[in-house]
Amino acid sequence: MNSNSNSDSSLGFKLLVFLGVVIVVGVLGVGAWRMWWVTDVDVHELGFNYNRITGQIETIDRPGWYTRTPVINSVHTIDLRPHQVTISANSRILNAKLVRFNPEGLRTFIDWHGRDAGDLTSGMLEILKSYAFDRDEGRDCPFLTVVSVLQPNQGQLPTQPVQPIRVQVATPNQPATHPQPQGKK
Repeated sequence: MNSNSNSDSSLGFKLLVFLGVVIVVGVLGVGAWRMWWVTDVDVHELGFNYNRITGQIETIDRPGWYTRTPVINSVHTIDLRPHQVTISANSRILNAKLVRFNPEGLRTFIDWHGRDAGDLTSGMLEILKSYAFDRDEGRDCPFLTVVSVLQPNQGQLPTQPVQPIRVQVATPNQPATHPQPQGKK
Protein backbone atom coordinates (compact mmCIF):
# COMPACT_ATOMS: atom_id res chain seq x y z
CA MET A 1 0.00 0.00 0.00
CA ASN A 2 2.84 2.35 0.76
CA SER A 3 4.58 1.65 -2.59
CA ASN A 4 1.32 2.28 -4.49
CA SER A 5 0.96 5.65 -2.73
CA ASN A 6 4.57 6.47 -3.62
CA SER A 7 3.94 5.74 -7.32
CA ASP A 8 0.78 7.91 -7.25
CA SER A 9 2.74 10.89 -5.87
CA SER A 10 5.49 10.26 -8.42
CA LEU A 11 2.86 10.24 -11.19
CA GLY A 12 1.35 13.50 -9.85
CA PHE A 13 4.79 15.13 -9.76
CA LYS A 14 5.54 14.01 -13.32
CA LEU A 15 2.18 15.37 -14.46
CA LEU A 16 2.90 18.76 -12.82
CA VAL A 17 6.35 18.90 -14.42
CA PHE A 18 4.84 18.00 -17.81
CA LEU A 19 2.16 20.71 -17.48
CA GLY A 20 4.79 23.26 -16.39
CA VAL A 21 6.95 22.44 -19.43
CA VAL A 22 3.94 22.70 -21.76
CA ILE A 23 2.99 26.11 -20.32
CA VAL A 24 6.56 27.46 -20.56
CA VAL A 25 7.00 26.19 -24.14
CA GLY A 26 3.59 27.59 -25.06
CA VAL A 27 4.38 31.05 -23.65
CA LEU A 28 7.77 31.10 -25.37
CA GLY A 29 6.17 29.92 -28.62
CA VAL A 30 3.51 32.64 -28.55
CA GLY A 31 6.21 35.22 -27.76
CA ALA A 32 8.37 34.04 -30.66
CA TRP A 33 5.35 34.02 -32.99
CA ARG A 34 4.45 37.58 -31.96
CA MET A 35 8.03 38.80 -32.36
CA TRP A 36 8.81 37.24 -35.75
CA TRP A 37 5.43 36.82 -37.47
CA VAL A 38 3.26 39.75 -36.33
CA THR A 39 3.76 43.49 -36.93
CA ASP A 40 1.57 46.30 -35.60
CA VAL A 41 0.82 49.26 -37.89
CA ASP A 42 -0.48 52.17 -35.80
CA VAL A 43 -2.99 54.84 -36.87
CA HIS A 44 -0.29 57.49 -37.42
CA GLU A 45 2.00 55.19 -39.42
CA LEU A 46 2.38 54.24 -43.05
CA GLY A 47 2.99 50.51 -43.31
CA PHE A 48 4.43 48.64 -46.27
CA ASN A 49 5.25 45.03 -46.95
CA TYR A 50 8.51 44.17 -48.72
CA ASN A 51 8.71 40.77 -50.44
CA ARG A 52 12.35 39.62 -50.23
CA ILE A 53 12.01 37.16 -53.11
CA THR A 54 10.37 39.38 -55.73
CA GLY A 55 11.43 42.79 -54.35
CA GLN A 56 7.82 43.97 -54.59
CA ILE A 57 6.62 46.70 -52.22
CA GLU A 58 2.97 46.79 -51.21
CA THR A 59 1.56 49.59 -49.03
CA ILE A 60 -0.72 48.72 -46.14
CA ASP A 61 -3.88 50.80 -46.27
CA ARG A 62 -5.21 50.59 -42.72
CA PRO A 63 -3.84 50.18 -39.20
CA GLY A 64 -3.85 46.87 -37.38
CA TRP A 65 -1.88 43.69 -36.77
CA TYR A 66 -0.35 41.99 -39.79
CA THR A 67 1.07 38.49 -39.93
CA ARG A 68 3.89 37.69 -42.29
CA THR A 69 6.29 34.91 -43.15
CA PRO A 70 9.57 36.17 -41.66
CA VAL A 71 11.90 34.67 -44.27
CA ILE A 72 9.90 35.95 -47.25
CA ASN A 73 8.17 39.16 -46.11
CA SER A 74 9.17 42.14 -44.03
CA VAL A 75 6.66 44.73 -42.78
CA HIS A 76 8.03 48.24 -42.15
CA THR A 77 6.39 51.35 -40.73
CA ILE A 78 7.08 55.07 -41.16
CA ASP A 79 5.77 57.71 -38.76
CA LEU A 80 3.48 60.22 -40.55
CA ARG A 81 3.11 62.74 -37.71
CA PRO A 82 4.70 66.17 -38.15
CA HIS A 83 8.01 66.64 -36.34
CA GLN A 84 10.12 69.68 -35.59
CA VAL A 85 13.65 69.53 -36.98
CA THR A 86 16.18 72.14 -35.93
CA ILE A 87 19.68 73.38 -36.61
CA SER A 88 21.23 74.62 -33.41
CA ALA A 89 24.57 75.83 -32.11
CA ASN A 90 25.62 76.39 -28.50
CA SER A 91 22.16 75.36 -27.26
CA ARG A 92 20.57 78.06 -29.41
CA ILE A 93 18.14 77.14 -32.17
CA LEU A 94 19.15 78.87 -35.39
CA ASN A 95 16.55 77.41 -37.75
CA ALA A 96 13.52 75.22 -37.19
CA LYS A 97 10.95 73.63 -39.48
CA LEU A 98 7.91 71.46 -38.97
CA VAL A 99 8.16 68.55 -41.43
CA ARG A 100 6.32 65.33 -42.13
CA PHE A 101 6.77 62.30 -44.36
CA ASN A 102 4.74 62.40 -47.58
CA PRO A 103 3.40 58.89 -48.36
CA GLU A 104 3.29 59.63 -52.11
CA GLY A 105 7.11 59.63 -52.15
CA LEU A 106 7.51 56.20 -50.52
CA ARG A 107 9.06 54.54 -53.59
CA THR A 108 11.60 57.34 -54.00
CA PHE A 109 12.45 57.21 -50.29
CA ILE A 110 13.11 53.46 -50.50
CA ASP A 111 15.16 53.86 -53.70
CA TRP A 112 17.31 56.60 -52.19
CA HIS A 113 17.69 55.37 -48.58
CA GLY A 114 16.65 51.70 -48.39
CA ARG A 115 13.53 50.00 -47.10
CA ASP A 116 14.48 50.09 -43.41
CA ALA A 117 15.64 53.75 -43.25
CA GLY A 118 12.31 54.89 -41.79
CA ASP A 119 11.96 52.15 -39.17
CA LEU A 120 13.50 54.32 -36.45
CA THR A 121 11.93 57.77 -36.21
CA SER A 122 15.24 59.37 -35.20
CA GLY A 123 16.95 58.13 -38.37
CA MET A 124 14.08 59.23 -40.57
CA LEU A 125 14.08 62.70 -38.97
CA GLU A 126 17.78 63.10 -39.75
CA ILE A 127 17.04 62.26 -43.39
CA LEU A 128 14.10 64.69 -43.54
CA LYS A 129 16.19 67.37 -41.83
CA SER A 130 18.95 67.10 -44.41
CA TYR A 131 16.45 67.69 -47.24
CA ALA A 132 14.44 70.37 -45.39
CA PHE A 133 17.53 72.56 -44.92
CA ASP A 134 19.25 71.93 -48.25
CA ARG A 135 19.57 74.56 -50.97
CA ASP A 136 16.11 73.81 -52.44
CA GLU A 137 14.51 73.47 -48.98
CA GLY A 138 13.07 70.06 -49.85
CA ARG A 139 11.02 71.17 -52.85
CA ASP A 140 12.81 68.59 -55.02
CA CYS A 141 12.14 65.80 -52.50
CA PRO A 142 8.85 63.91 -53.10
CA PHE A 143 8.74 62.26 -49.66
CA LEU A 144 9.08 65.51 -47.66
CA THR A 145 6.38 68.02 -46.79
CA VAL A 146 7.46 71.19 -44.98
CA VAL A 147 4.42 72.08 -42.88
CA SER A 148 5.79 75.38 -41.61
CA VAL A 149 8.99 77.34 -41.17
CA LEU A 150 9.44 78.46 -37.58
CA GLN A 151 11.22 81.73 -36.90
CA PRO A 152 14.09 81.74 -34.38
CA ASN A 153 12.21 84.15 -32.09
CA GLN A 154 8.90 82.28 -32.26
CA GLY A 155 7.78 81.23 -28.81
CA GLN A 156 10.11 83.61 -26.94
CA LEU A 157 9.03 86.26 -24.49
CA PRO A 158 8.87 89.84 -25.79
CA THR A 159 12.08 91.84 -25.38
CA GLN A 160 10.36 94.95 -23.99
CA PRO A 161 8.81 94.64 -20.56
CA VAL A 162 5.04 94.79 -20.45
CA GLN A 163 3.68 97.75 -18.48
CA PRO A 164 1.31 96.65 -15.70
CA ILE A 165 -2.23 97.99 -15.69
CA ARG A 166 -3.13 99.75 -12.49
CA VAL A 167 -6.77 99.68 -11.49
CA GLN A 168 -7.92 101.34 -8.32
CA VAL A 169 -10.72 99.56 -6.53
CA ALA A 170 -13.66 101.74 -5.47
CA THR A 171 -14.20 102.29 -1.78
CA PRO A 172 -17.38 103.66 -0.20
CA ASN A 173 -15.81 107.14 0.14
CA GLN A 174 -14.00 107.32 -3.21
CA PRO A 175 -15.19 106.22 -6.72
CA ALA A 176 -13.00 103.96 -8.90
CA THR A 177 -10.66 105.60 -11.37
CA HIS A 178 -9.48 104.05 -14.61
CA PRO A 179 -6.14 104.81 -16.19
CA GLN A 180 -6.22 107.12 -19.20
CA PRO A 181 -4.42 105.94 -22.31
CA GLN A 182 -1.13 107.72 -22.82
CA GLY A 183 -1.16 110.46 -25.45
CA LYS A 184 -4.84 111.35 -24.93
CA LYS A 185 -6.14 113.85 -22.40
